[in-house]
Amino acid sequence: MKKEYPKFKAAAVQAAPVYLNLEATVDKVCLIIGEAASNGAKLVAFPESYIPGYPWWCWLMDSTSGGVLYHELYENAVQIPSQAVKKISEAAKRNSVYVCVSVNEKDGGSLYLTQLWFDPVGNLMGKHRKMKPSGGERLIWGDGEGSMMPCFDTELGRLGGLQCWEHWIPLNVQAMNGQNEQVHVASWPAFFPGDEVLVSTPPNEVSARYYALATQTYVVMATQIHTDEILNKITGATGQGGAYKGLVDYGGGDACIIGPNGRILTEKLPPNQEGIVYADIDLEKLVDCKYQIDPAGHYSNKSLTMNFNRRPQPVVNFFGGDSTDFIPYEDMQKVEE
Repeated sequence: MKKEYPKFKAAAVQAAPVYLNLEATVDKVCLIIGEAASNGAKLVAFPESYIPGYPWWCWLMDSTSGGVLYHELYENAVQIPSQAVKKISEAAKRNSVYVCVSVNEKDGGSLYLTQLWFDPVGNLMGKHRKMKPSGGERLIWGDGEGSMMPCFDTELGRLGGLQCWEHWIPLNVQAMNGQNEQVHVASWPAFFPGDEVLVSTPPNEVSARYYALATQTYVVMATQIHTDEILNKITGATGQGGAYKGLVDYGGGDACIIGPNGRILTEKLPPNQEGIVYADIDLEKLVDCKYQIDPAGHYSNKSLTMNFNRRPQPVVNFFGGDSTDFIPYEDMQKVEE
């Protein structure tokens, strides 16, 4: 009997958040989930740090000037559990879809860049924290670790994700490859135009196509866009933001879905336009790609290996209690207003 492989529609979101506004951005997330589901999507992928927005000031100004915006970001970050998580959980359940949404996560006194994964029943399946924030981001976010670098076994296939420049780190790619990832959510902020110094096309597109080829996965790449609202927020809070103006004019969106052969499967939206792009996923096509190359399997080099530590690595170890990232839908309903 011929094996039946999952076939479904995936959605990659290209949109701006309601900048530094937790409640309004969560409401927008829920609306987008509903729109994507109404168009047949079974997996909805959101851009990097979508709730409540990417901290652009960490690249544009000194750390002292950006402090006032960090404070606002902190106050609007996502805690687990919370009303924000509950609302997204309910939207996933109401629309019977898998959701991957990247957030600024508040844990203890610090922030982390985190992809939250929800299943169609509304369960928070788990999360992935960016392993190493890039450049100026280290003023904003702490490091992730291997215990929060999952690949989920689902009826849609094995789902995983990374965020932004994580896709440029070969060991990250191999760690996901070693988990036999099949459908990958690549969460990116808005980006900048390609140039002769870097690449001729936006770097996130190049990264997504490389990742698809290197891992033989479908890559669902979601991106934000630069907007006047964000520029005005940065300028109003700090008196600065001039360096951001050119990016606003460009837009920076580049959402698309890539096949495991590196081919773009979706339309390309204008880089300053919000929208959702869709593509049909057929996991049977992975068989032919794995036949050619499987870097964690038959195409591996036994002389080159890596260790992947998936044990939790807390700075402070507490004894006598257990915790888990998995939150059943029913427990989500107990979150107080």
